[in-house]
Amino acid sequence: VVAAEMPASFEPEALKAQTVAARTYTLSKMERTVEAHPDADVCTDITCCQAYIDPADAAANWGENAQTYTDKIAAAVADTDGMAALFQGQPIQAVFFSSAAGRTVDAVEVWGNAVPYLTSVDSPEGEEVPNYHTQVDKTAQEVHRAVLDAYPGADLSGDPSGWFGPADRDAGGTVRSIPLGGITLTGSQVRGLFSLRSAAFTVAWDGSKFTFSVTGYGHGVGMSQYGANAMAKEGKSFREILTWYYTGTAVEELW
Repeated sequence: VVAAEMPASFEPEALKAQTVAARTYTLSKMERTVEAHPDADVCTDITCCQAYIDPADAAANWGENAQTYTDKIAAAVADTDGMAALFQGQPIQAVFFSSAAGRTVDAVEVWGNAVPYLTSVDSPEGEEVPNYHTQVDKTAQEVHRAVLDAYPGADLSGDPSGWFGPADRDAGGTVRSIPLGGITLTGSQVRGLFSLRSAAFTVAWDGSKFTFSVTGYGHGVGMSQYGANAMAKEGKSFREILTWYYTGTAVEELW
């Protein structure tokens, strides 16, 4: 799982943090039955549970670094054996994502449910992240079709320059909500509509197309992987990384 979820080139403390997050996530899944797979605790569908790669496939991807990276991940697993992130004594839903636009996002902004350990915190990654800044261009016709297919109540009859209103943003620049054709969508909804890498975006109309300028990658909730790596480079331990991103948690040995 760790080999599939985080680049093996990352700092050892970041890999340890990822290991504990993945183990904790698995433990939290084991406490409830999932409708998609009632006979299994966890699956390898990333839209349902978490990623997985066969060790031989991982080694093939790593090429000449295969042994080094295999040993590195094995060490991260062994060095954190039995450890999990707990909130009030229970394994947390240790969600994570690739990279943030300066701050992580409060869970309530994305999923509508407030979770005490999934609150917005500063995240130190930046220009070292591949594709940290991306652009998506859409014609007015493409926006019109996508919005009305998903939200038939929207009114896009006027000039495209007036379709989007001013966005409400959090401190990191992630869009909480934005008016669009007389309705209000969340940043996550707009992200999904136009396949943006994150909900930290601006949108501009130049008379012929809309340009979405996007920062970061992922839903923004929980631990940022590139942020964890940046913290590790600053000398932070995996425990410090985990308790920073998961507010009010403790990393403890369960076995």
